[in-house]
Amino acid sequence: MVVIGILISILFLYLAFRKFDVAEGKRALKMANYYWLLPAVISYMFGFWMRGIRWRYLLLPIKKCKIFNLVSTVFIGFMANNLLPLRVGELIRAYVNGKKENISKSSSLATIVVERVFDGLALVILLLVAILFLGRGSSAQHSFPQWLKKMIYVAWALFLTVLILLYTMMRSKELTGKIVRKLFGFLKEPILKKILNLADSFIEGLNVLRQRKEILIVSCLSLLVWTLEGATFYLGAKALNLSISYPQAYFTMVVIALGVMIPSSPSFVGVYEYFCITALALFAIDRSLALSYAVLVHFLQFSLLVSLGLFFLWKENLSLGKLKKEASDYSSR
Repeated sequence: MVVIGILISILFLYLAFRKFDVAEGKRALKMANYYWLLPAVISYMFGFWMRGIRWRYLLLPIKKCKIFNLVSTVFIGFMANNLLPLRVGELIRAYVNGKKENISKSSSLATIVVERVFDGLALVILLLVAILFLGRGSSAQHSFPQWLKKMIYVAWALFLTVLILLYTMMRSKELTGKIVRKLFGFLKEPILKKILNLADSFIEGLNVLRQRKEILIVSCLSLLVWTLEGATFYLGAKALNLSISYPQAYFTMVVIALGVMIPSSPSFVGVYEYFCITALALFAIDRSLALSYAVLVHFLQFSLLVSLGLFFLWKENLSLGKLKKEASDYSSR
């Protein structure tokens, strides 16, 4: 699976960098106004603080956790996703939070799954809003391609299906237990019992889906998280003197965010750049300029996440290798 991800990244790197004008790319980066990156960094960091607050609401049915602890754990998880394959950062994040807050790691993982579903739904909503504004403006002459419509349909279907499945698991605990028994009935009873206990803990983490108030807050915070990240994309464009509007920046961000769902190497190398170029091509942005912009924003996000994630890892007196092993061992039990 890791090899397949790397091969996919290599393919998208080729697609992104073919016909790239190196001289044009260097010129764009040389003429950039890097002062715009300061508000971009502030917006991006504030978005992660909002992620910590949102996670706190998702965890409320289990335990009232400290926001700063959750924010630092989010950074550790995202850092791991950028350095390790197979998005193992989600497991590491659940493991660190479970250990730090003395709660079930499976329950913690369940809240992360719910969080990701709300991320996906928020992204689709923002994409539709961006398209609505683009249709009203000067970009109305652009007809959006078929692949974009398919992306919206697939994303809606995927995230809504997962949300319904999670809600059904939460509401029908006994039925879930029976299904688990049927699927893993060939295993010895002690192992089956462990799997059932893990399933019970996972379902406990879904209890936030019973809370209407918390779900409303989580929905609003999800939109805020991605609105702040969209501002980062807009400010990054300003730094590179790229003439795109707010809706175009948000459109680009959502296309990238949905595009990197494709399995690839750590930090989505190649996939990120390709979908950025593809999105900006709809607004007649030069390919070399679009790639320079993609590399700049991607590097900014990567360096912030990795440096802060490693800092919090050091502060917690943890090691990435040890965490990966412990999280993998726990998930395979």
